[in-house]
Amino acid sequence: MSTLNRVGRAYAVLIDSVVVIGCWHAAYLFRLGFERWQPERPWYDDFVLIGVVASYLLAIAVFGVSRALWRFFCLDDFRRLIISCLSAGLFSVCWIQLSHLLGVSRAVLVLHPFFCILALALVRMSYRLIWEHASEQSGGPYYESKRAIVLGAGESACRMVAAIHRHQGWSVLAILDDDIAKHGLRVSGVGVQGCISDLLLPHVLAGATHVLVAMPEADRVERDRVVEIAKSTGLTVLLMSDVGSMPDYGLS
Repeated sequence: MSTLNRVGRAYAVLIDSVVVIGCWHAAYLFRLGFERWQPERPWYDDFVLIGVVASYLLAIAVFGVSRALWRFFCLDDFRRLIISCLSAGLFSVCWIQLSHLLGVSRAVLVLHPFFCILALALVRMSYRLIWEHASEQSGGPYYESKRAIVLGAGESACRMVAAIHRHQGWSVLAILDDDIAKHGLRVSGVGVQGCISDLLLPHVLAGATHVLVAMPEADRVERDRVVEIAKSTGLTVLLMSDVGSMPDYGLS
């Protein structure tokens, strides 16, 4: 592990600790109000909090949350975060009760894990949004703007649009499909704007740099026809072979 990674993980642990502490105080505020949240705590509450923070950091490490990069925070990371917080909350309840530290509010013990789930997820999602925005603004080669028109609005195509839109430099301008029933639908904020033949219209092509053919369910004849239309635009054409089979969102 590089020094940068060690420093990054140290900062992550520090931030997670501060968030867990903040959520503990927020749970007391929610339960007791501003006037009673400090006076009605037991004298050993701060020592209990040290143990609670340690429990959460341990759970975060055990369930792999600490190994996930915040700039790629996703649904799987959120699921692991939920499991970590609920496990740490349950463990905290057990050792606090077994230690006969009955002065700690039971309502706080119940509320705290849910506060932590929301706060820890919000911190990570905020970091991801800030990082992606900063990376796109920097104009680096990794985040060179790629503005795509997607051909096909099937289930696989919709999953791909949801995965790549506004991620790692990709921006989907429009989706085209010959199924009229799908026209007007939206996927991750991108509309199905017309038929595949509309790709050649100047106002549809305006600003695009790539054409993504996302029709793995179509037969070969239909797919070849669509590819020929895409190639006639002069833009870079990428084929979606099988979503999830390629490391770069199934594009080949």
